[in-house]
Amino acid sequence: MSGPASRLLSGSPRLHYLEWNPTAARALILLHGNCANAWWWKPTVQALTGHEIRVLALDLRGHGDSEWVKPPRYSPADYADDLARFITATGSQGAIVAGHSMGGIAVLEFLSRYDALVRAAVAIDIAVTSTPTRNRYLRRLKAIPTIYYPDLATAKARFRLMPNEGVIAPALLEEIAEHSIQLTTNGSYTMKFDRQSFFGSDGVDVISAIAHVRVPLLLVRAEHSRIMTASAAELARGLNPKVELVTVANSHHHLPLEAPRALARELERFAAAHFVNSH
Repeated sequence: MSGPASRLLSGSPRLHYLEWNPTAARALILLHGNCANAWWWKPTVQALTGHEIRVLALDLRGHGDSEWVKPPRYSPADYADDLARFITATGSQGAIVAGHSMGGIAVLEFLSRYDALVRAAVAIDIAVTSTPTRNRYLRRLKAIPTIYYPDLATAKARFRLMPNEGVIAPALLEEIAEHSIQLTTNGSYTMKFDRQSFFGSDGVDVISAIAHVRVPLLLVRAEHSRIMTASAAELARGLNPKVELVTVANSHHHLPLEAPRALARELERFAAAHFVNSH
């Protein structure tokens, strides 16, 4: 696909998004994970072979170039409300919506209230069940202060994925870093997300949410994921006949960066099956 257009959706909060193939009739909406932004989807979108799908990658509130919210409101319910507004404003009703990690949790919350707006959904390497260790980790993230760097080179050198795993080309990581760092008003540099978006938990009963999904739902698991374990993924598949599970071989949590071609194939396959009756 050719490069995306960068657009803003007015309202509260103001939302930034990237759009490919704006005239296509069928839409795929992509939600990134925590600390990330819409540009993290670029490798996956470039790996899509068809040009008949309009692709919209949204910066969630408090991330990328979308507005930060004061006082902080960054629950999955807040993201779900933004997504519903976004779909209506962009005329993308009947889309397939896909989210990675935190974005996938937001998709599940969205489906609990707004599933009439979409045709089907995808949740990519989400935490289906939690553990005391994971809960402590999420609470610890909430306590981390915003970090400022004196110059762009230092900020890029300190850029790391969370979790920091998988085989990802250094050039791609550098490109992602450039889209994930911003200049502050005092001349320092910091990451393009509001630290207040860490609120100490996943915010959704994922098992219950999956059990009550009423539209087709594809769960995509990375084979070596420590977040979406094999046993939890199998549990989720058995909760609801609407659920399909696929595992991407030789991959870790950051599927949109580490395995964009494999992820693109699964998205295209799922889209083809569920857009078959669309007009």
